[in-house]
Amino acid sequence: MAVTAGGRASRAVLRVCLATGFVTLLDSAILTVAAPALRAELGATTAQLQWILAGYSLTFGLALVPAGRLGDRLGRGGPLAVGLGLFAVGSLVGATASDADVLVAARLLQGAGAGTANPQVIGLLQDHYAGPARARALGAYASTGAFAMVLSPLVGGGILSALGPAAGWRAAVGLAAPLGLAVMVVALRALRPGDAGPGVAGEGRAGASTDGGRGGRSRGSRVGAGFDVVGLVLVTLVTLGLLVPFVADGPRAVVLPVSLGVLVAAVGGLVVWEPRYARRGRAPVLVPGLLRSPTYVLGCVVAAFSFGAALGYSAVLMLFLQDGAGLSPVQAGLVTTPGAVASVVAANLSWRSFRRFGRRGVTVAVGAKALVAVGTALAVGVAPTAAVVAALVVSQVLTGVAAGLTISPNQTLTLEGAPGTERGVAGAALQLVQRVAATVCIAAMTGAFVARTDGAAPGLLDAHRDGLVAVSSAVAALALVAWAASWLDERLARPATR
Repeated sequence: MAVTAGGRASRAVLRVCLATGFVTLLDSAILTVAAPALRAELGATTAQLQWILAGYSLTFGLALVPAGRLGDRLGRGGPLAVGLGLFAVGSLVGATASDADVLVAARLLQGAGAGTANPQVIGLLQDHYAGPARARALGAYASTGAFAMVLSPLVGGGILSALGPAAGWRAAVGLAAPLGLAVMVVALRALRPGDAGPGVAGEGRAGASTDGGRGGRSRGSRVGAGFDVVGLVLVTLVTLGLLVPFVADGPRAVVLPVSLGVLVAAVGGLVVWEPRYARRGRAPVLVPGLLRSPTYVLGCVVAAFSFGAALGYSAVLMLFLQDGAGLSPVQAGLVTTPGAVASVVAANLSWRSFRRFGRRGVTVAVGAKALVAVGTALAVGVAPTAAVVAALVVSQVLTGVAAGLTISPNQTLTLEGAPGTERGVAGAALQLVQRVAATVCIAAMTGAFVARTDGAAPGLLDAHRDGLVAVSSAVAALALVAWAASWLDERLARPATR
């Protein structure tokens, strides 16, 4: 999509942003295709596989807010290049990993790199474009990400099928290294280290800032100066309190009470610390004002449960199709591709639904996802073996349509519910919540699937049915919670529209 406003420099920035989004999303989705091969080749335990798949989302989410504030204070170019560099190095380390623990560390590094680069991309697009041109630029970025999601299963599957499991998973994991370095070089040439874009002087930094929309860099030394390190540590502990019960190998009688204690203490710490930090005139990780907006909170619930369920199910589906149905990586990619295409098409049409139905359109779409998940569980559980894969293709298409009609409208409604002075940090907090949910859901769902299929012979679909039925049922439950949140927001907003 061409965006002509802003001149040659802005077009160069757009190309860098689109390339960054494409490379990071391509890599993230490719790994799910390679998961069965790398698990077998490295002899990864269930916990290690969970960390390999979920660790990326963990560090991605935790890097978002501090990286966004760093970009606000120092400019976007430097942090973007650093993020891409970390991402590429993590890819290279992962491709040459000698054991599963090294690959876990590499994925954590890659997630931190992608989480550092992502806020700079959004900030650059908002800095360099305004009005309709900004909407077109953000639309081009979304379309590029969707294209990467469509392409990634086929690219990953093609590499694995061509090179075999042993070399294929390494090539698939390492693909991001040359791509990331190439984009980093282009970014260094196209951007100055302190690049803030022409839009800053004219309209301030509210749109791009993650300091709560409080304005330009001139105030950076006063408002939001420094990072909310304590808040970030507490958010990390909350995430670990939710995550560890699903990935720890220790005795449950010890793991569960300790995890619950950490979770309760961290949540209590956030409740006490964040308002105090905000009263000092600083920008906390979780702005208390956002929690007073029902539309924002409920929209975050919809986004978190939908995003987490989608990523967790995608990881499990690839394990099922290859280990259970005995499909090749390319064939497994072909099963998921129609759903990805359907999601892209629906997303491009979602503005029509949004304009006509608003929040009700989101409620209906999320409810449809819950029904499709229930239907998937039933089909996988009772359908003849020969029909299971066909049923999954249909369910992927239906889920893709529902997701495409949900994501952008819900994001728009959620951010509109944030106070005007907090719109910038609201976007970062929304992404953080989504990534925390994805981390927990990926770990929980892969753990549940593997626990039910360990010991089953590869290629015996019936032996893997129970695992996918359990995960599909969990997806239905999560979608039902998201539906309830969307319905409640619709009900709360109704009196204001009369």
